[in-house]
Amino acid sequence: MVAGSDGRCNIRTTDKEKTPATDITSTCYTTVMNNMNRIKHRIIMDVDTGHDDAAAIVLAAGSPEIKIEGIVAVGGNQIREKTLANTLNVCQHIGLDVPVFAGQENPLVRKRVNAGYIHGESGLDGPHFAPRTKLAEKERGVDFIIRTVMENPGEITIVALGPLTDIALALILEPRLKDAVRHIVTMGGSMGMGNATPSAEFNIYADPEAAYVVCSSGVPLTMFTLDVTLQVTLDDDMLSHYRKMKTKTSTMFCDSMNAYTEACQRHGFDYPAMHDPCCIAYLVEPEIFTMEKRKIDIELKGELTYGRTVMGFVDPTAGSQVGVTADAPAFWRLLDRAFTRLP
Repeated sequence: MVAGSDGRCNIRTTDKEKTPATDITSTCYTTVMNNMNRIKHRIIMDVDTGHDDAAAIVLAAGSPEIKIEGIVAVGGNQIREKTLANTLNVCQHIGLDVPVFAGQENPLVRKRVNAGYIHGESGLDGPHFAPRTKLAEKERGVDFIIRTVMENPGEITIVALGPLTDIALALILEPRLKDAVRHIVTMGGSMGMGNATPSAEFNIYADPEAAYVVCSSGVPLTMFTLDVTLQVTLDDDMLSHYRKMKTKTSTMFCDSMNAYTEACQRHGFDYPAMHDPCCIAYLVEPEIFTMEKRKIDIELKGELTYGRTVMGFVDPTAGSQVGVTADAPAFWRLLDRAFTRLP
């Protein structure tokens, strides 16, 4: 008898032959309940799948505390067509059986930008995938977000790892969403220098108007800015460690990180940071990070500061919080565990 990744019991013929039916039923019930009790968060992931998004999907899929209800692919690191293909490829490769939806292709207002200079022509250069059979769902990603949250009030956390276009549009189309969603955890912004411009981090810069909608909505919000995500960076020793695992998932990760590292080093960085996976790690083990409650504003009018995240003073009454410090070794322990649970 084995437990599937969804927590269900799968009974082999040999198990049935050796185990009384009452024992099988009891063991299955115990297995299912144990898995259900471990789940801390039911999440929708909104991604623009590039290298660190793929790592975040791996971490979420390999964490028993997380139940992924679905994944929406938005345009960001590359055009939506490519981020959607990358998301489907990653899910198929690691055996993650969750629905995948197409998000928005273009920002709310601004002209579209992407980060192909880092994530490559495909948006996920490096890994090689088998021919894809997994298909995207026909339902629009924004409609899936609205439907799932409204049908499960107070239960769903949205993990937004790309531009906030889909989340903003969902809040605009269904204003009750802000009270029905449990939490939004997002990677974006910076309290210091940006990485798209000196003032702006890429995810916010790619759709500042959407970020403004989300940050001013009053929704419970946690933001992981560059200030904290840059504290969790890959290095040669970690890459060698994962290469030695020699699993499908670890090989995909290493091939992805090789390309990611080369791109980062071409642009003046030593090693890539685990930006997006920090959001998943926070949900699994929040003690990894220290947080500060601050109001978050988005600059929309500055010629040189368009897309800048403007953090307020520390304020215990603020409805939003930002990451400040990270325990990197604890993060890598979570990723190690995820790899052991995936093919």
